[in-house]
Amino acid sequence: MKYENGNLLLISDFEIRVLREENDDVDLFIPIDMRTLNLYIEGLPNYIKKRFQFSQVRSVIIRFSKKEGDEVCTIHLLNNIDLQSSIVNFEMDYSDYYIEFREKEYCNEMYLKKK
Repeated sequence: MKYENGNLLLISDFEIRVLREENDDVDLFIPIDMRTLNLYIEGLPNYIKKRFQFSQVRSVIIRFSKKEGDEVCTIHLLNNIDLQSSIVNFEMDYSDYYIEFREKEYCNEMYLKKK
């Protein structure tokens, strides 16, 4: 599945649903089935090796604005169905990057890659 809105690009083996859309704000919901999520970030410094790993991630919510010039999103990794169950959240400037989700046999993978 592919989702594009402005400069935001997501490529995913999982369904991407619009959870909320009000004015210029959009929340996307990606269910990933309560599995381990390995996060790979292109361009990490050499002292950080390969990936970050999060166990029992049920879903991901990506919040972004459609306002022109605002190319920062917030990514929430959840272990339950609400934002209060966030394992971790972080901001990402997606002007030069895209997000990819892949389903593997024993885990799921999330990539932050240069366009």
